[in-house]
Amino acid sequence: MSSVLDLQHQFELGDRVYLDGAAHGPMPRRSLEAARAALDWKRDPSTLEDAEYFRLPDRVRAASAELLHCAPESVAVATGASHGISLVACGLDFDPGDHVVVLRDGFPAIALPWRDLARRGVDVEFVDADAVVDAIRANTRVVAVDHVNFATGRQLDLDLIGARCRAVGAVFVVDASQSLGVVPLDAIRCGAAVVAVAGYKWLLSPYGTGVTYVHPDWVERFRLPTFNWATIIGADDFNKLVDLEPRQRPGAIRFDVPETAAFIHGRALAESLEFLAEVGVERINAHVIALLDRMVEGLPRTVRVESSLESAERSAIIRLVPDSDVRAMYERLYAAGIKVSLREGGLRVAPGVWNTAADIDRLLAGLSE
Repeated sequence: MSSVLDLQHQFELGDRVYLDGAAHGPMPRRSLEAARAALDWKRDPSTLEDAEYFRLPDRVRAASAELLHCAPESVAVATGASHGISLVACGLDFDPGDHVVVLRDGFPAIALPWRDLARRGVDVEFVDADAVVDAIRANTRVVAVDHVNFATGRQLDLDLIGARCRAVGAVFVVDASQSLGVVPLDAIRCGAAVVAVAGYKWLLSPYGTGVTYVHPDWVERFRLPTFNWATIIGADDFNKLVDLEPRQRPGAIRFDVPETAAFIHGRALAESLEFLAEVGVERINAHVIALLDRMVEGLPRTVRVESSLESAERSAIIRLVPDSDVRAMYERLYAAGIKVSLREGGLRVAPGVWNTAADIDRLLAGLSE
């Protein structure tokens, strides 16, 4: 297995220092090559086998299952995190008085779907991260959280929240877009009913890709958002399509988005997932934490950290706030060839497996100017 510290050659980044994995993760060379090969399928479709319509989504399932520590049949192929979150927000019947717990500072994908329920009489409670467990009560129907906060990088204790959800029978929904691929996550152990993930961040995949984990106990309880003929048993036999009966393949596969194979996106997604699984999320996480430690230790006094540095709460994201104008600092870094994000009043620094210690040193030099 390749060393996490020696994987920069796997990417085609230019001279800029890219520290913005929380916004977009760069695709590895092998994923770019896979997408180019899929373009050849459309250039000359005579090389495209019918079996690929099903082989490719199942390849995505198998690779993402390694990262989620679940069975492949528990994974649906999606277009982003909103797919999985909507399975719950739009796929269950809610009654007035049902209680839903949502993070106050969550990303819009996990926070906004529940506001419509509030207009219909559902008791939607927005709470701070420290108050999630205490907010869960006997009539709590859903708990929806980000595993890692998009602005501060704070990681929640999913096992603790999941245990409380199990105790009251609440549906536990996790947006893992800022964690899966760079922070270890065990979907089964934490007790999530649904884990929704966008692919374009830490999964190093194209925009418009993602995966959704659905626990086996919940598969039959959510309404199908769309009917996808390709998830029907026997759909892979193109010589008997007229005789199909509407019987779904087992597991979360029924929630696949239509046109799941989406060859260009699908091949790139599969390659990136396999790349991450081969390297190992634990090793990637250790590499990133080491880079962030180097940054924190070298910060000038004019820049402070506004993220938790407690080991259990850390992720691949740290927010920095300079004493000077934050936007001016962001623009100065960008002009110097250093890309971070401007988020919620701070500089969001999010290095990945493609970064080196030299990248951090360039950032520190830019922050000191």
